[in-house]
Order: sequence, then structure tokens, then C-alpha cells
Amino acid sequence: MAMSKGNGLPVPDDIIYKILLSSPLYSSLKATLLTCKQFYRVFQSHPNSVVRAVAYNITGPALPQALECIRHPFVPVHPRSLLRVSLSDPGDLETLISAPITPPETHQIVANSKIVKRLEDMFSFRYIDRTISTSQLSSSESRAFCIAVYRLMLYGAIADLGAWIHQESDPELRGDLITLSDNREDTEKGNKMFYCFSTPELLRLHSVTVFLKEILCFCARIYGYADEIYDLATVAGPARILNGFGNQDRDGLQLLDDISYFFRLEDPETLASLSSSPLLRILDLRNVEPPSGFAHWLSVSSRASERNSQCDRCQETLDFGAHSRSTFTEISNGECYRLHITYQHKYGPQHIHQYLKGNLRFSSFEISAFIDENKEFGATFLLQMWNDLWRLDLVQQQPKDQRFPHTLPDWTEDSYLCDVCFTHFLSENLWLWWRHIKSSSKTLKQDCCYGFNCELQVKSALHAEDFNHLCEQTQVDNL
Repeated sequence: MAMSKGNGLPVPDDIIYKILLSSPLYSSLKATLLTCKQFYRVFQSHPNSVVRAVAYNITGPALPQALECIRHPFVPVHPRSLLRVSLSDPGDLETLISAPITPPETHQIVANSKIVKRLEDMFSFRYIDRTISTSQLSSSESRAFCIAVYRLMLYGAIADLGAWIHQESDPELRGDLITLSDNREDTEKGNKMFYCFSTPELLRLHSVTVFLKEILCFCARIYGYADEIYDLATVAGPARILNGFGNQDRDGLQLLDDISYFFRLEDPETLASLSSSPLLRILDLRNVEPPSGFAHWLSVSSRASERNSQCDRCQETLDFGAHSRSTFTEISNGECYRLHITYQHKYGPQHIHQYLKGNLRFSSFEISAFIDENKEFGATFLLQMWNDLWRLDLVQQQPKDQRFPHTLPDWTEDSYLCDVCFTHFLSENLWLWWRHIKSSSKTLKQDCCYGFNCELQVKSALHAEDFNHLCEQTQVDNL
């Protein structure tokens, strides 16, 4: 057993080797190598095996698919240092996967693994357990999901939506039959790739494709694009869709512009080449009907729960904009980019007053005071409001006979609400929170007997200022 010498550690080289193999990230491997010459010397003796082991620690059992995703010869663009092989011989695929991993490839492995991990977390949160933000898929479920995403990454790289966009949008290239033919040929190569997969793998690929379509449709609805663009989710690829989802202000809008371009071409042949129909065609040839509705997700995990993706109050299926404490926390921390536009236009300090009760939302005096008071909260406004309503038990102060709708259960602190139910929640309870804020600052005046239903507060700024209208109506005669 070799021992360290000189300035090394009193630890056998084989132990050092095992330590290097267990590095969770390339950054941690680099930090370890810089701590001691012995670590670096052992690494120099086994560089390929250590680099591959760290790659496995990053990607998990989906490492072969992760490598194929960046090394496949059908992928149009390769860094010079990436491996190029021909797949004319079936044995070449094993060569492609088992070859040493180059430094540029390590960067791509890390970047792609982050995309795959984020999508897995999103899927788990949406269909397995929304109380935990990280994936709750089992090891076998996680492996199957990750493999499907990497294969869709490969397909997206082969089809290369960017090449289509460049060719179709450049006046000098438009109509270039050779370029257009090459693009369609590349796409057809990607289509043929699916034929070698088993039926269960195809069903899982199709389900993950549907999941990507859900994400793309959510982005489209925020910007007012037609839902039909979802059919190009496969060729757009997981990376572009996720980047667009997380950075709506830039990548999301650009992706939607790129995809919607094809729907203005009125070119059925191009659309057919880029659509997700290859999976459906192959399944049809095998006389297999893909699952519909919620059954899709059972091909990924038998533990998928439809209830997990529904509103706690009305049971409507939620999109990725569910309203909950976790959502408000994301916004507060500046992490919820995908909902930035929606929240700014509907629930930001300048707009949320429209959910005040009765005529409060029409009172210029009340609106002005509300906006001025709540500017200080900034992005933390919704989280502060939500926490205060429950911490101070303000929700329970709402009279039972005025809660809407009467047939639904009471509000709960850990609810996940759809947009409709959340606006109902605000309409019922926002005024209670605003009354608490004004009470805390000792700015409440004598109650008006008509409370929040008072019409005079809208017509007279003086009346609105002299009386408190954040209260129940106690007089029933008309003004």
C-alpha cells in the first residue's frame, strides 16, 4: 500500500484515490487538488477515472445519456475537443460513451445536469409532493426521468431550432432549398432516433414531452401567445424551455418569438418537420395509445397524485403559477422570475388595492393611502400580508355568512390556490389586513356606519378621510 512522502499526508494513496472519486462536483475536486501535492499526484495517476466518477456523481446513472447528448455525431455543432465518431457500427455507441471526458465536456455536463435536476424538481413538486421543493422521485424514477430529458435534449440539439430560425428569418437564406433540405434532414435524423426505444421508453418520453409543453404553455399565456405553440416544445428542447421559464424578461420572450414565427409562415411541411408528432407516429405504428390526462404522469411515477396538482379549494388543475406561501417566499427572495410579470400587473402595490372589499377599492383616499403605506414592503408584500393574516388570526374574523363561496371549505394557511380562488381570498381578507396595518399605525378614525359599502367615501374625499371604512356595515338604510 503506497504511503505519501515528503509534504504529503500520512494517508495511503488508495484512500486518497477514493476521496477523489467521491467528489460531488468538479469545483470541489479542484479545491481538493489544490490543498495538497499528494492529492494532485494521485489524480495525475488516474485522471480519466476520477473525472468520470465525478461526472457520475453529478448526473447519476443517466451518465451514458448525458455523454451521448453532447457527443452524438448528429448534433450539428461540436467543440473541437469533443469526441466525433461514426455510428455505422453498433459498437461505436459504446466507444462514444466510454471515451475519456475532456475539460470542455465537464462544463457541458454540469450545465446540462442543472437543467435536468431543475426539471425533475419541478415535476416532483407539481405531481408528487408540493410541500417539498426538491425531487421526491425514487432512484429508479429519477433515473428514468433524467434519461428521458437527456434524450429530448439530444433530439432538440439534432433538430436545431436555431438553424431553422436563422435560415427562415434571414432574407439572404430564405428560399435556399439546400439549407432548408439540410435542416429537414437533420430533423428526420432526430425522428429516426426514437425508433430504437422500447414502448415503455417512448411512453415516458411522450409524458416528459407533455410536461415540457405545460411549461411552454404557461410561458405563452403570460405573454398572450397562442397555446398552439406548445407543439414545438420537443424541437425547442428542455434547455431553452427551462431558460425561458426562469428568465421571462429575456429568454422566455425570445423563445416564444422564435417558435411563433413558424406559425406565421403557413408552411405545413416545416411545421410537420418540427412538431412532436414522431413519437405519436411510432406509437401508432405499434398500436399503442398514449395515456391521456393525468394518466400521463404514471409512466414516470406510480406515486404521482392528481390531487397534488389541484387547487386546495376548488380542485381545479393548477398551472405553474399556484399561489401559496412557498410562491410568496420565492417572490420575496427575488427567485420567482416566471411570475414577475403576472404579480406586478395583478398583485403589485399599484394594483392589489382592486381586491379591497366593497367600495374601498374605488375610494381615491383609501387607494392612495394603501399604495403609499405598502411601498416599503416591496417584493415582500405578499409574504408579509399572508403571514400577518394567519399570525394574527385575521382570517377568522371574517363573518361566516359573508365568506365566498359558501359551499367551499374555510381558508387554510398552507393552501395552494388557483388564480380564481386567490382573488376570492384577497377580496375577503385583504381589507382585514389593511385595517390591521392602519390600526398599528394608529391612523384609524371613527367607524362609518356604512363600512366598506359606503358610497360617500367614493364621492367625497373629506368623508373618506374623516371616517374609517375598514369595518362592517351596521346601518342598512340607503345613502
